[in-house]
Amino acid sequence: MEFKALRVPSLTEDVASKLETLLGNLPGVERFSITLDTQELHIVFDEEQLTFRTLVQEMSTAGCSLKNIDAAILL
Repeated sequence: MEFKALRVPSLTEDVASKLETLLGNLPGVERFSITLDTQELHIVFDEEQLTFRTLVQEMSTAGCSLKNIDAAILL
C-alpha cells in the first residue's frame, strides 16, 4: 500500500528527522521518501504488517499529524 502526502506544513527539518528514524525502524515500512522543499511525504508499506491506523498514529507522535496534511492519497 502507498501513502502520498502533499503540502505537509508540519514537515520541518526536525519533524523529517524524527520521521526518518521512525519509518526506518517501523516494521512493515518497505520504503519512504521525504522532500522538505516541496513538503512531500511518500511511504510504501505492507498492510499485512502495518495498518494505516498504526502508521498515522506513529506519524503523529513524530509531529506529523494527518489533520495537518492538506492533500493526501492512499493507494
